[in-house]
Amino acid sequence: MMRIASKTAVALTATAALVAGCGGNGAGVPAPVRAPSSTVPQASPSPTASARAPGGGGSVNHPTWSSGPVTVKHNPAVPPVPAVTGVRFAAHPQEGFDRIVFDIPGALPDYSVRYVSQVRMDPSDRAVSVPGRRYLLVVLNPAQAHRDNGAATVSGVHRVGLPMLKSYAVVGDYEGYVSIVLGLDDVVGYRVGELPGRIYVDVAA
Repeated sequence: MMRIASKTAVALTATAALVAGCGGNGAGVPAPVRAPSSTVPQASPSPTASARAPGGGGSVNHPTWSSGPVTVKHNPAVPPVPAVTGVRFAAHPQEGFDRIVFDIPGALPDYSVRYVSQVRMDPSDRAVSVPGRRYLLVVLNPAQAHRDNGAATVSGVHRVGLPMLKSYAVVGDYEGYVSIVLGLDDVVGYRVGELPGRIYVDVAA
């Protein structure tokens, strides 16, 4: 079976850390950009841009806004398999974006992010109804969304109701791949980044 993650073609060589996971970003955050709502763009992501960290920190590389597919490689040593232990989200109206954070203690997995036209479960390929008009698919590998005893750590479809981020759904936890769909109100620019023990996705609101 073709894995969802293998369809992401463009590699992003560097991501960056902001100092707050869901606590807002101050000055120095690049302005979000909206993509046309009529099509799902396939443009490559732009190179990262250097900027000062919010809150007066030193110079860091902030990921830039894009609407094309993004892939980030970490190649973590396993075992243990990186586990998604929680999902958090918040609106950042002053900065113009909504943020969702995936908590992953320890080494971070590889991941890809791209727009998809349909939401389907992995591996059954069953269609899933997810609130939102457009869908951003996040695939983590190697990763799991359950404990060693099989108990799920994150699962299901969840309404969020932020200005742009309307929902998220865990649509796959199979053979080392965790697939999470973000239900959005439109096709917009987004960026992905990292902090210790977490991966975040910002969507322009």
